[in-house]
Amino acid sequence: MENILGTKLADRYLIEELVGVGGMCNVYRAFDAEALRTVAVKMLRDEYAADEEYLRRFRNESRAINALSHPNIVKIYDVVLDVPNPYLVMEYVSGITLKEYIERKKPIPGKTAANIAGLVLTALQCAHENGIVHRDVKPQNIMVTEKGEVKVMDFGIARFAMSQSRTIDGNAIGSVHYISPEQALGGAVDQRTDIYSVGVILFEMLSGKLPFDGESPISVALQQVEQNPKALRSLNPNVPVGLEQITLHAMAKDPDHRYQNCGEMIADLRKWLADPKTTFPAYTARAAKPAKKSGEGIGIMPKKQGAMAPKKAAEAGENNGKKKLRDRLTTPLSKLFAVTCGVVVASLLFVLVMFQIYQPFKTVEDITLPNLVGVDYTAASSNGAYPGVKIKLESEDYNADYEEGQIYRQSPNAGTSVKKGSTVQVWVSAGSKMVTIPTFTNQEATAVYAKLVSLGLKYSTTDIASDTIAEGSVVRTSPDAGQSVAAGSTVVVYVSVGSDKEKVQVPEVLGYPEESAVQVLRDAQFDVTVTYQLTDYQYDGLVMSQTPASPSMVPIGSKITLVVGTVDNANVNGEATVTLQTTPPDLPGTVNVTAVLNGETVYSEVIEPRNTRLISIPLQGSGTCMVDVLIDGVVYKSASVDFATGQYYWTADYSSAFGE
Repeated sequence: MENILGTKLADRYLIEELVGVGGMCNVYRAFDAEALRTVAVKMLRDEYAADEEYLRRFRNESRAINALSHPNIVKIYDVVLDVPNPYLVMEYVSGITLKEYIERKKPIPGKTAANIAGLVLTALQCAHENGIVHRDVKPQNIMVTEKGEVKVMDFGIARFAMSQSRTIDGNAIGSVHYISPEQALGGAVDQRTDIYSVGVILFEMLSGKLPFDGESPISVALQQVEQNPKALRSLNPNVPVGLEQITLHAMAKDPDHRYQNCGEMIADLRKWLADPKTTFPAYTARAAKPAKKSGEGIGIMPKKQGAMAPKKAAEAGENNGKKKLRDRLTTPLSKLFAVTCGVVVASLLFVLVMFQIYQPFKTVEDITLPNLVGVDYTAASSNGAYPGVKIKLESEDYNADYEEGQIYRQSPNAGTSVKKGSTVQVWVSAGSKMVTIPTFTNQEATAVYAKLVSLGLKYSTTDIASDTIAEGSVVRTSPDAGQSVAAGSTVVVYVSVGSDKEKVQVPEVLGYPEESAVQVLRDAQFDVTVTYQLTDYQYDGLVMSQTPASPSMVPIGSKITLVVGTVDNANVNGEATVTLQTTPPDLPGTVNVTAVLNGETVYSEVIEPRNTRLISIPLQGSGTCMVDVLIDGVVYKSASVDFATGQYYWTADYSSAFGE
């Protein structure tokens, strides 16, 4: 996704600031020029826009929120799906997340926590009544405004209750600290799953701590399933007994033992708020039951059903199969005797063989295992290097702490007493994994951070002023692009804060005559470039678009591009710009894309095909021209471009020869 700050979407939404980065979307503050209000634009990032699963989840979110109308749910104003990066236009909520609120205020007083939980539950109750289970309720998805309003958002993995409710690939989705035991087990979910998550949030608000935490998501998920939460009142003795009971009731491992709907929990919270001394029947936390097996396509956890006892087989008639009592007893007894004899003989033979092989009464010398860590594996495994032990290679992995070929782990450990001839397992270093740093210049910083993490690198950021790189985009990295570093290294990302020149508002000149528009912008100390576009007489000589759009704030002296309508081909000649677009070939690594217009190279850029959805090549010229697009010097496609009309068509396509 190129930097879109200062641009207008759908000729309506002026993007002003990046305000948040989610799991698969960026969130921008924008100004709706038609409704004259500030809105939030939630846009799918490039790396997910081409993925059908993420597109499905994004469509789910738009469907889910569109179906809801509640003061505690973020409103949705517009949904745009037929663009390269689909986006939602939503209510802009000025405030902080509940997670940030907890971090600032922890622990939160009982009445405040109960009121917040009640408002979240009323929002979820609305969703549940519309057949929607949120499935990712967490404080990061709840906003708290300066006025104390509570707004639930991010229905990105919500599912309609009548549709398939299993998680993708049988794995639980969402933040592992807040998922229910049935989600962790990959089981079916219903509205009680959201209630469990609210219980965890209430626990965190009251104590300032999470009920379950660990070094890895898997360990936390296992605790959700197998362990009872920490004692709430031991973490904060000021928590009233009744509120602790409500929290534990919501967090029951078995959904059948929880509140069955939001209304039940809201009712208990209201009782407690009316009288904080109120207590509820003692609730004893139970261990989780194994996950219920549900069939494909089931959306709500099925109710328990009694099983019908199978009918007994009819007894045979007296005249069928009459046998003597001796025959009926002798046959099974004979078989049993034969089987018993066989087992005894086989057992004796097995014991004799084991005695012969292991000679248990033979004395074997004890030895102390040497320290093999840091020793070269080839030398250690050579004959005679370590007599008395057998060295077995388990795996060879990247390890930055040990040179290539060195043993970095052994089992049993050095110093352990074992029998002579025992086997020692060793793990050998393949050295440091080296990663080549891609070119990130002019790419949005948030996307660059994600890319560095995916490459196994860490990052730190440094702000830097730039007259040429837009605010929020990357100027350069250290080490520089093209250099190789060890996996786990930290890359410094220099992020543009824009020009250090004074920023001023771009004047609105749409519809102005060309001469007047240019004069207004130059008087405001902007650099003006004019291009022309064929149009009818109604717009002849008038400004049809401007970039950046008004009322963007940009540094004095910035370049403003105007597109002026014209009915005269002569004005277009030599001035027209056509953007050629094509998909890159499926090739690993990086490639150099060039465009040759009339024998002259007019475009060149290094890209990563598997991380680039579209190649956009701006061309300037007049009349009709031929252009060749080359990948690493080999013609990929050829096109005929008509600069007078702004149209082009492909005359040759050699893409099938690439990526084979």
